[in-house]
Parts: sequence; C-alpha cells; structure tokens
Amino acid sequence: MKQIKYILLVLTVVLVGCESFLDKPPLDKVGVDSYWKTAQDLESYVIQYYPLLPSHRNNDPGMAYEERHSDNMILAVANPWLNGETTINSGHWAKDWASIRSVNTFFDNYKKCTDNFNLYKHYLGEAYFFRAYFYFNMVKKWGDVPWYNTALFPNSEKQLMRPRDARTLVVDSIISDLDKATLYLNKLSANSEGNNRLSAEAALAFKSRVALHEGTWQKYHAGTAFATKGADPEKYFRAAVAASEALMNGEFKKGIYSTGHADDDYFRLFGMSDMGKVNEVLFYSAYNSGDGWGHNVQHYATVRPNQMGLTWDLVSSYLGKDGQVYDYKELAKTSKGNAFLTQIATDCDPRLKSTVWIPGDMRIVSSNSLFEHPAIDQGGEDLCTTGFQVKKFANPASSAAGAAWGGYSETGYIHFRYAEVLLNYAEAKYELDATVAVAQLNLLRQRVGMPDFSVSSQNDDPGKLDYGYAVSDELYSIRRERRVELALEGHRGEDIKRWAAHKLFKGKRLKGYPFDAAEFPGYTPPLDENNLIDYLKKDIPKGYGFREKQDYLSSIPLEEITLNPNLNQNPGWTQ
Repeated sequence: MKQIKYILLVLTVVLVGCESFLDKPPLDKVGVDSYWKTAQDLESYVIQYYPLLPSHRNNDPGMAYEERHSDNMILAVANPWLNGETTINSGHWAKDWASIRSVNTFFDNYKKCTDNFNLYKHYLGEAYFFRAYFYFNMVKKWGDVPWYNTALFPNSEKQLMRPRDARTLVVDSIISDLDKATLYLNKLSANSEGNNRLSAEAALAFKSRVALHEGTWQKYHAGTAFATKGADPEKYFRAAVAASEALMNGEFKKGIYSTGHADDDYFRLFGMSDMGKVNEVLFYSAYNSGDGWGHNVQHYATVRPNQMGLTWDLVSSYLGKDGQVYDYKELAKTSKGNAFLTQIATDCDPRLKSTVWIPGDMRIVSSNSLFEHPAIDQGGEDLCTTGFQVKKFANPASSAAGAAWGGYSETGYIHFRYAEVLLNYAEAKYELDATVAVAQLNLLRQRVGMPDFSVSSQNDDPGKLDYGYAVSDELYSIRRERRVELALEGHRGEDIKRWAAHKLFKGKRLKGYPFDAAEFPGYTPPLDENNLIDYLKKDIPKGYGFREKQDYLSSIPLEEITLNPNLNQNPGWTQ
C-alpha cells in the first residue's frame, strides 16, 4: 500500500501543485534548455501522462460502463453508435493531438539530460509507451492520421498541412515505439512502484493488443473503404503472436490469479483494491480515497445499477459447467425471473455468476445484505434494464460496498492482465496458422474449474451468432471464450469494430431475462414473444440502425478539412 500511496502522491504533486504540467505553458515555450538536465526532470515530465489513462471515475460506474457501446449491455436509451445516430464532428481535433505533441516535446529534448542513461532509460520507455498509446486511440477513432515524431510549433504550417498517413504506417510506428518501450522499461520485478507503474510486461501486452487489432481490422474490412490498400494482415498476426510468446516464455512476472477457489477467484480479482501482489495484473491504476483519489465503483456495483443491464446475447454465450453449449431458450420456457437466474448460476460456467448478480448473493457484508432480485421496476440510476444486473467489480466485503455516492471506493482499474494476452495469442495464432492454443486457453478454464477448452460445432448452439460471414468452429469457440473471460472490461465494442461484426446487432434489439410477473406485482416491462424483457421495443422497433458504410470510424472534424485541403473525409461522411 505504501508503494501505491507513493505513486499517487507523486501524481498529486505534479498535477495539482508546483505549476501543474497540464496547466502551465508547454515546455517548448518556457525554459527547455534549463529543464532537461536530470533524470528527475524526465521522470517529472512523463509522469503527467498517467492520469490520462482510463480510470474508474466518480460520475459513472467505471470500466463496466464502457460495455454500453457493444452488444453486451443496454441502457435506458439506445446506444447512438449501435443505432447509427452519431453525427459529423465540427470544430477542431487539436485536443486529440495535444498529448501527442506534448510527448513529442519529450523526444525533442530528452538527449539534453546529462545523467547516465541507465538512470533515465525507464522514463524514455514510458514516453515511447505513451506515444504509442495516444496514437492507437487516434487510429481507432479516425483511421488514417498523420504520424509525427516531433513536436509541432506554431510556425510549422507546412507540417500541419500534411495529408493523413495510411493507418498501417501509423500502426507500424506504434509497434516500433512499443518495441523500444519493451527494451527500456523496467521489468515488474525491478519496478519500485510495482504494477501500478508501466513495465516491459505491460508494453508486450499492449503490443499484442495493437497487432491483433490491426491484423483483424485489415482482414475483416478487406474489400471495403475502411481497409488499407496492400495491407498484410498476417504481418500483424505474427507481431501479436511474437509479443505474446515473448511474455509467455520470457523471464517476466505473469500468471493467472488463482487460490484454488474455483467458484470465486475470478470474481474476487476484479473487486480488489490492492492488486500489487497479483501477477495476472500487469498494470493497473491504484486509488486511495483518504488522499482524495477515490471513485464510486462499489456504490454502483452493489446498490445502484445506473440503468446498466447485461444482454441475453452475452449471458447465453456462457457454456454449461460440462463445457458444452447450454440451452438457455429451453430453460426460459419453464423458469422465469429469479428461478432462471438461480438455475443458470448452478448449471453454467462460474464466470457467469461472477458477472451477474444472483438472488441470495452476499451483496454487502457490513449489513449482511443479500441480493434479492434485479431492479427492473426502478427508475433513473436505480434501474437495471434487462434483469441481468452487473456484479463484476463488486466487493461485498469492501467498506465502500453499499456506501452512498461519495468517492469512497478504491477498487483498482486493470489496464492489462495476463488473461487478455493469452486470448490475444489464441486468436492471432489461429488467424495466422489455424493452430488452436489449447494449453493457453486451459489456464483460463482451470481457474474456474471448467473442463479443458474444446471446439464445439456452432450449429449445435441454440443461440448461434451470425457475424455476417462464415467463421470456423474453432474461431467461433475462441471468440466466445474471449467474450466470456473479458466481459465488461471494455473490449467488446472494439472487438465488434475490428471484426466488422455489425451483423451481430444491426436490425435487432438486445433482450433481457425471462420475466416473472409474480415477482413484480403491478409492473410489466416491455416483453418479446418469448417473454424476454425487450426494453427498447418502442424506441427502436426495427432494431439498431447501424450504418456499416460509415460508422466504423468517426468523421474528421469539418473545420480541419476546411483549414487543411490535404485532409480527406472518412468513408460515408459527407463534407
């Protein structure tokens, strides 16, 4: 805990006091020659980027809330991206470039440091990581963007008027940056702040994510306006496999968190405050409410679902405990409401009951409060839209469980965990050479006491998914394992994009659990013909209206195109 407080204290000093780097003029404008002399100068500069990473925030339920952009969750209003309602961007994209310009200022100046290289190479590695991170966010949002490896100054009009570079060039540069980050960053074993500071392990994990994303993007968008001419998806699959294997086979701290309690190890992992001793967690953000670094995740996870409801599509992806597909539709004919939830918790993969609240679950230890039923009949932030109420990230034993909204939670935010690397490897390896990474996937199965990974026929699945194109049974099974293991961790929306998988939801509505009227006297939610909650029935009677010829990328801001005639607009967006 002392290490966690240390990194938070440093961030607080840098960001709140002593002329915050986010508030003062850019360092390219004030005293650069007098600043970059010591390793401490370099550390103080790069540490400003840590708070720019995703985090659990006070005003929303944290990581789980990101699943609203996918087919794993619905809120009370149809998601604008899924429903084809996003509008063209106006204004400038300068804000999106601010962090890239800032980190490039570091690269323009770090060689002025007079200290021994070994004293500051870790900070150089952090700078490479952050530039890669910021650029990857740009690529996911905009696609092709100009690649800059130096800061832009006000008199750099010629540079500013450049056209966009191909996304493959940018991704290649990102991967190059991550290779350098891996070389320079400390391993976790040498990090004084442990796994809430960047490490070589985190850089390898990130590389596996980036390379898999680009490989699948180019493969599944091939033949559309979103693909890059001449792109080689296999190059990126090889890079994803290489990064994963380097982490799996190298002398790094990594593993799958397990104490031998198959029923709850997976659940406990995500509700921890101090994740410093968990080898699976390669990099996370720590919090300390006493120092003003808290959030409201436990408030939302234990007492207020904030309109979040997991979907039938997600829940029915979980296999039975025997490792075979489970017929949720057949069960729903005879079991409704709480009985349905209780039965699937008994019959199915333990990761399901770790993700969805089940009647009788201990909700708040301090008050001995049990979960009774989902809040489908409530309003506002107290509403659960589907009956599948979010449990993942809850910690019933936490002092913040059940606490009023006030920033008391200290639950860690996991940026990279080893399980994702294994899944990245399994998908990339299959895409590359049709090898099924059974040994790696079994590590995930063993934690929760599930049978070894096996491939089942998708035609035997009563809830068979339609990706809009044919996939092998092997890939179908690998994608299902990914969905289940990483549920509510913010990956699903990006997975849909990179797989070009809009067919999963377009023209459809996402449903909830089978309703039991006896449990909610006087209340009837919108229902479909199978008695499943159909919350958006009136809002989107024809299903989601996703526009597959434009919605995979955001529009370039119109004012930027006006200012720079060398910029072209993204597919489908009118100028």
